[in-house]
Amino acid sequence: MKEIGLQVRKTMWRKATSASPKKPQLNKPLIFIIITTFLLPLLLTSCAIYDVFKREPEGSGNGTGTGEGKLYDEGLFLFDPGKIKLDITSAIGMEIKNCNISTDIYEDLIILGEAENISEVNKKDIRFTFDFYDEKDEAIISGDTPALVNYLGAGSRLPFYYYMDEKDRFIEIYRIRVGVDYKDYNRSFDGNPVVEEERRYFTGDGKYMVVEGRIINIGEVRIKNIEVFSTFYNDREQVVFIRKCYTLRKEMIPGEEQKFKLELMLDEYLPEFTHYRFGVFFEDEVKTGA
Repeated sequence: MKEIGLQVRKTMWRKATSASPKKPQLNKPLIFIIITTFLLPLLLTSCAIYDVFKREPEGSGNGTGTGEGKLYDEGLFLFDPGKIKLDITSAIGMEIKNCNISTDIYEDLIILGEAENISEVNKKDIRFTFDFYDEKDEAIISGDTPALVNYLGAGSRLPFYYYMDEKDRFIEIYRIRVGVDYKDYNRSFDGNPVVEEERRYFTGDGKYMVVEGRIINIGEVRIKNIEVFSTFYNDREQVVFIRKCYTLRKEMIPGEEQKFKLELMLDEYLPEFTHYRFGVFFEDEVKTGA
């Protein structure tokens, strides 16, 4: 991504020497008003532009890096994420798959993938771990991020992502070990929401792809904390990006249905993808006694 910045040209004020023709003196309060009137909006605009491009992503890395350093200043072009080796350490009952490493538009390193619950027991308290090693197999840095949802049902797949923004360490990375921690949740859910895609189309200007669908609770109980995510893949079945679909209601009674819509801007920053899938996540609403 090209860096965006503003340069403010400084005007040098010189005092007239005794040999120079005498010029009328300007009123000092008036000078201050003029400078404030013209320069202050410029400075405020500069701050606004910076804030627009500043990103602190949800579920980002360890947060200890500033993204600045000698490597970044002298040329991040030396870094090739495609040469990094992935070491996947799936746990019993949970399989990590379809992982991908790339840099985003902010030139941060991003690791994406999916976790599939291949057991018959629901999972909770899921966290993904990331350990970075150099070519000598010495640890550089590590971090972790919580799952996007609270529970993962048996047989379900959940996408994940992790940002690493310490650009001065990028050139050292040779291998990344990705793991997952979780707890078994020995209780079955009686709710059962399903997602159906109804239609997909492109806007007239070709800038957006729109997907419309519906969620139906075909289960026997009221459900809550409903989340729908769309995972996008390339032709090698690697995860390239994830989008959250916002729903009107986070709770649904048995037999209820609701609509959802996904709008995707097709700009030059969007990674190439060939297909996608929707996943719906939820919890049973537990009734408490009066």
